[in-house]
Amino acid sequence: MINFNKYFFGTLCVFCALFLWSPVSNARVIDRIVAVVNDDIITLTELNKAVSPYVDRINSAGYSSEKKKEILYKIKKDMLDRMIDKMLTDQEIKRLHITVTDQEVDNAIERLKQSQSMTQEDLEKALKQNGLTLKEYRERMRREILRPKLINYEIKSKVIVTDQDIKKYYNEHKQKFSGVNKYHLCNICLPVDANASDEIKAEKYKKAEKIKKMLDQGKNFNDLAKKYSEVPNAADGGDLGTFEMGALSGKIRNAVSGLKPGKYTDVILTDQGYQIFYLEDVKTENGKTLDEISTQISKKLYKEKAEKKFKSWLESLKEKSHIKIML
Repeated sequence: MINFNKYFFGTLCVFCALFLWSPVSNARVIDRIVAVVNDDIITLTELNKAVSPYVDRINSAGYSSEKKKEILYKIKKDMLDRMIDKMLTDQEIKRLHITVTDQEVDNAIERLKQSQSMTQEDLEKALKQNGLTLKEYRERMRREILRPKLINYEIKSKVIVTDQDIKKYYNEHKQKFSGVNKYHLCNICLPVDANASDEIKAEKYKKAEKIKKMLDQGKNFNDLAKKYSEVPNAADGGDLGTFEMGALSGKIRNAVSGLKPGKYTDVILTDQGYQIFYLEDVKTENGKTLDEISTQISKKLYKEKAEKKFKSWLESLKEKSHIKIML
């Protein structure tokens, strides 16, 4: 239950202090309570400080005064919700007597320094540039460690991912784990300039059709490419390399997608000219079996379950708490 007398008395003291110590006679209270969370409060000053990084961006974005007011109100509301969530978790940390040892803080700082290749001197210099002392940073780090501890205590220790969960996810997402198909293509290309006359275009098309007929008669594609293709890769039998289907243009993709290895397309007109494509082979890369991907799926499912359980736990905590918003 909230002790409203305490808040009234506290607010009165703030007013008196401001009035008595202010150098001007028309002093007025500029701070007020914007939220009560059980036995704690959030003030307007605290909220304004939290949203200040966003205010400058909104002010410089060129919005109308009405739009700016609307956006800033939403940012304040969202930020206040986050501050309430944080205050609730902080209260639970105190209630459960969860603590962080100096050694845990030391270990966390050492891991940070190693990940950033920093010396102690580098760290202290960076902190100074950001207006922090080492003592303040250690307290901040301590608070950062407390929340994961609470989540581990209340949430993660109660989350279980079974083998059945992993198998079910794998079977429902087989396409995701089946790998990427890569198509080994060759081509015969007869270039046609975009400004070429209809006569030249017809001549090129006729030549391409003759090559297609030779393929229909069983002639080797690579041999015909070396003999008739008019682009540099002709010397390699028309070899283009391997491609994912998404890397091909729409027209080529439509022509190639229905082919089986060892088959070729009809003559198609592309930006490069008249072409015939041959599918040398299809290889699947990066495919994963259930055993290979089991650990990764387990981590993903664990994270999703933990997040869902945390949201549910937080909502339950809110329902049991006294929260009053006065924004």
